[in-house]
Amino acid sequence: MKKILAIIGIFLLPPTIFAESDTPSYKLPQIIEFALKNEPRLIGLGKNIKAAEYAIDAAKGERWPKVNVGANITRYRYPTATSPIAGSPQSSKFPNFDNDIYDVGVSFRIPLYQGGRLEKAVNIAKITKIVAEGTFHQGKQELIYNLKSTYCKILELEELLKAREQMVNQLKEHRRVTEQFFKAGRSARVDLMKTDVELAHARQQALATQNAMAATYALLRTLMGVDETYPQFTISGEPHFLKVHLLEAEGVKVALQQRPEYRKAKVQAKLQQAKLELTKGKRLPSLDLAGDFTEKSGDSFSFKDNWNIGVRFSYPLLDGGITRAEINKSSIELERSQEELRAIRLSIVQEVKEAFLAVADADKRVSVSKEAISSAEENLRVEQLRYEAGDGTTKDVIDAQTALLRSITDWHQASYDLLMAQAALEMALGSNVPEEVASL
Repeated sequence: MKKILAIIGIFLLPPTIFAESDTPSYKLPQIIEFALKNEPRLIGLGKNIKAAEYAIDAAKGERWPKVNVGANITRYRYPTATSPIAGSPQSSKFPNFDNDIYDVGVSFRIPLYQGGRLEKAVNIAKITKIVAEGTFHQGKQELIYNLKSTYCKILELEELLKAREQMVNQLKEHRRVTEQFFKAGRSARVDLMKTDVELAHARQQALATQNAMAATYALLRTLMGVDETYPQFTISGEPHFLKVHLLEAEGVKVALQQRPEYRKAKVQAKLQQAKLELTKGKRLPSLDLAGDFTEKSGDSFSFKDNWNIGVRFSYPLLDGGITRAEINKSSIELERSQEELRAIRLSIVQEVKEAFLAVADADKRVSVSKEAISSAEENLRVEQLRYEAGDGTTKDVIDAQTALLRSITDWHQASYDLLMAQAALEMALGSNVPEEVASL
């Protein structure tokens, strides 16, 4: 059954590279491609764009003629004419009267002038779609960043697990040597006990790293939009460090051009302006061409036809201050959207500055921690030789092993921080999905 599920995974995901086992292994581009097609929240944001397209069609439809077919059955207390009186009573026949009146007909209405409200409604619908697209691209950008972060965290934990397992093996070897020394009378039992305590601690750390890696894999599956029924997989590939070629001032300009939330905020300000203009249009008159064709009859079902056509004019003289209140409300919302735009701009500038500083800091820590590993390895080698020669103690060896593990951990953490700082810089610049952002 596992093989069948694995085969299904092959078709659901792009071509993959397999390890020696049947478990498929995916690289970061494959993970991103799969997640962009399957993550439910992102799919929902895409549905909002489609809904906005239908809203545009609906707004355009308001400019077209409306034709309705209707039918009524009405019972009156007193007999009512089934058709209007035509001509004079002396020269025309009176219509039939009945208590039950049946009528069926067709009516139409063509908007001639609505104070520009129909065109503004179409414009609002189009702007709303652009806002939906901005929200979609912002969600896509955040998803890609989260996928990169989780992917790199798994790579870090895998390397950290190797380091902790190496620590366990080194302590096992040190215990073996200490036990031989104890049997030979060259070492006290307390040295063997210290080694056992440190070995147990190292095993616990390795186990904690395994649990953290399992939890991170679970998070990655969630970001990819797969549930517990989807087959297990691993990740592959090496972390890719980027070179930063932009200066901070140039980065701010690029970010203000590319960041989807800033572009969306500018469009939202335009949307509020359009809504304000639409609300002001309610003060203007309306002019429609309307008419209908009906047939009426009583219980005899002898239908008589009649029709009418005319121009209908409407002007809002008094509405209890509703329009004025709506205009004031729209004006406040416009001012709020402008302040939100300014706040987003300030936030973007700050994020770009922090991202550049984080990249520089992490880059320096990677260099420093890498040098520390070489020193720690040499220190451990010396302490092990001193211990085997009888000049050192168990504590010295364990301290050297701990220092080496700490140096390796610091290097992996600094490398992960550098990858995340670069990913954060990409996100701050709005350049991790450039082809989509440019289309806004």
